[in-house]
Amino acid sequence: MKGRVSVVNDYSLVVAGVEALLGPYADRVQVVPTHHATDVATPVDVALFDTFGSGPGWQQRCAEMARDPQIGAVAVYSFITDPRAVDEALAAGARGFLAKSLIGDELVSGIERIAAGERVTVIDREDSGPAAPWPTGGVGLTPREAEMLALITQGRSNEEITVACYLSINTVKSYIRDAYRKIGVTTRPQAVAWALRNG
Repeated sequence: MKGRVSVVNDYSLVVAGVEALLGPYADRVQVVPTHHATDVATPVDVALFDTFGSGPGWQQRCAEMARDPQIGAVAVYSFITDPRAVDEALAAGARGFLAKSLIGDELVSGIERIAAGERVTVIDREDSGPAAPWPTGGVGLTPREAEMLALITQGRSNEEITVACYLSINTVKSYIRDAYRKIGVTTRPQAVAWALRNG
């Protein structure tokens, strides 16, 4: 039987991208649109919760979804695959944790297993990249550098980024410096302007 899945993310562009990734598997999963890209409006077997746009406190949002009678199970969907993030997701009530680096068939398989009642964690290897690259404006940003720019564009401080990404402050600063060098900027406002122009 085909599972019903919704994609929960604050950014409609991300929701559309994940829905497109799942599109070829319409015989296995039915994507159910969310209300304003953040709330599940009709019953689903799995809510695929992309934590990226949720910011600090995503664990509380995950717990609320896990209690929602409209949602059979929550699967956290993230580039951040640090074991602490996985543990926090499962402790908050998620039944699964799926890496954004999974290709379509792997993602669908994980969703199906979670819908069937399994507790599933499928994370990427350290050396694997995302299934679809982050927008980088053609300047050669790594996915992590692009993620730093996206978080800066959201107004996050370096300290908030360390918490969100489970990285040390020095590592965050290093990624940001490398990103700035690649995009040819020296200040945060310049980086935000560049990111807004380049997706």
